[in-house]
Amino acid sequence: MSEYIFSSQERETEFERLCLIQDSFDEKTQKHLLKAGLKEGMDCLEVGVGAGSIALWIKTQVGSDGSLLGVDLDTTFLHDQDVALMQGDILELDIEQQFDIIHLRYVLIHNKTSKAILSKLTTLLKPGGRLVIEEPDFTLAKWIDAEDMPACKRVNSAICKMYEEKGLSPHYGSIAHLQLQELGLTIEENNPYLHLCSGNENVARLMASSTQVLSKMYIGTRLCSQDDIDKYIKACQDPNSLAVYYATIAITASKNDEMGLKSSDNKREDGFYGVTTEEEIKACFSLMHTLRLQYDKESFVMQVKEQMETDYRMVCLISGGEYVCLAGYRISQNLAWGKHLYIDDLVTAEGERSQGYGEKMLSYLVDIAKREGCQQLHLDSGVQRFNAHKFYLREGFKISSHHFSMQLE
Repeated sequence: MSEYIFSSQERETEFERLCLIQDSFDEKTQKHLLKAGLKEGMDCLEVGVGAGSIALWIKTQVGSDGSLLGVDLDTTFLHDQDVALMQGDILELDIEQQFDIIHLRYVLIHNKTSKAILSKLTTLLKPGGRLVIEEPDFTLAKWIDAEDMPACKRVNSAICKMYEEKGLSPHYGSIAHLQLQELGLTIEENNPYLHLCSGNENVARLMASSTQVLSKMYIGTRLCSQDDIDKYIKACQDPNSLAVYYATIAITASKNDEMGLKSSDNKREDGFYGVTTEEEIKACFSLMHTLRLQYDKESFVMQVKEQMETDYRMVCLISGGEYVCLAGYRISQNLAWGKHLYIDDLVTAEGERSQGYGEKMLSYLVDIAKREGCQQLHLDSGVQRFNAHKFYLREGFKISSHHFSMQLE
């Protein structure tokens, strides 16, 4: 899990900030959860309980026949309430129960391991269960009226840059549905709403509070100064100012009754599927082994799971119930290429080559890259793989560099 950017703040300050989030968004959150089917008797999981208002509300909705489990890195704000709590990183906690509804608000944007978190939560959903997430997109912020517009705009840019420098996506809310789809979930609702308000309203006060706390980080991006920070906070407090502070995207995704690849029955409809669970990774071994001969099944599963804890993703193309093509890739940034999608692995089953599956996979990856704001697509191919080179050149790739390697003892 990434370091939580507010973790070093004084408890009183953090509690006030969490209360501002509740005051600003609880009404909308409750509507989303009710629309997702929240009702009496359900078993629910709240990840990131914060100051606890939604967890307590959910508990009243499910009643004595249902249950509510709250998870957070710090659950002490709720220690006096009659709520079942688990403290720690969701990826490290041993949760055996399954849930009808799982809810997160402003959790994933702080985590490089967002895909791994969603994968684990998918396994914790009952068949037919729903995952409700609410995540921001700070790239949509826009000042409409302020005493010093340039200073406010510079702070907006610094907010986005801070997330990028931490390896996070300031626009995560707008791309979260892609991760959910890769996990095989069905998107039922995808509702964006802009937080347009005058200064001194709840959202404006929330942004002023966050900016005060994170001012050193914003200034550290070198896109704004302390003077800009002061002017931004003043604008947030000015009832005559007007801004879109950011957007929140609320998504409801459901788990199909038949979801999951079972070793005894791995038939699925034709299409692309994200590979996330250990059972699914094992099912990919035979095909990937034709490309990565150095692994046995056990070491392959271990390696893939370790890579998935950072930014590695795997997707399979199924046709006729069989794995016909696999790709492993990651979204990354560097000075040479900017934001890009790098293809680590791409393999088509030997008996299925020249059937167009490789082209379909590349097209699928190009769509992902574009949606994630990537500027380029990259891959390496062994010098001996002449047929692969012909394929990549035919698909629009060019040989742009030499790749050098050195074996370390």
